[in-house]
Amino acid sequence: MKMARLKTLEKNMEINKDLRLKYKEIRDNLTAKERILLSENVVLNLTALLESDFKGASIFLCFYPFGSEVNLIPFYDKLLKENKSLYFPVSNIDNHKLTFYRITDLNKDFTRGTFGIMEPNLSLSQLEAFDNIIAITPGLIFDENCNRCGYGAGFYDRFFTKHTNIKKIGIAFHQQVIDNLETKEWDVPLDYIVTDNRLIKRGGL
Repeated sequence: MKMARLKTLEKNMEINKDLRLKYKEIRDNLTAKERILLSENVVLNLTALLESDFKGASIFLCFYPFGSEVNLIPFYDKLLKENKSLYFPVSNIDNHKLTFYRITDLNKDFTRGTFGIMEPNLSLSQLEAFDNIIAITPGLIFDENCNRCGYGAGFYDRFFTKHTNIKKIGIAFHQQVIDNLETKEWDVPLDYIVTDNRLIKRGGL
């Protein structure tokens, strides 16, 4: 029984690996012009969501766009000008945990870190309280039920399992959303997904 379960797990890991590669390739194949235009539309839709559902929000967990991910830098710049508190993650590859640090300057507060992703300098203030927070969340694949498939290391699932009161917003191009994503017991669904052409809310609008 244990061996059969292990084989099933290994098979699922291979399926997920193939799925990740497929949708990363889809995203990578967007032209620079397409990525700029679609990212701008994501920012518009994300801004509209915050104004309608989270008008008083002041603390945001963010991600620095890497590779072909949605570019939210203009959105972050706008939030900083509105005196919002922005925190970016540092990934610990030993325990697969995320630690968030507050940034105030998008040009000076980062250094290239784990996996080549820009991470905040460790000299910055670390987030310690986790109330009334919105997490702007990256991913490779999402579905109509706000499930998320990340890059496979489980950083965000571990973080969200520990901090259950955080509002979670997934960010994607519309090409990254599928009808149904196979999930495991440790996968944590999001509350919203914002793309360039729509908003998906867990449980429906």
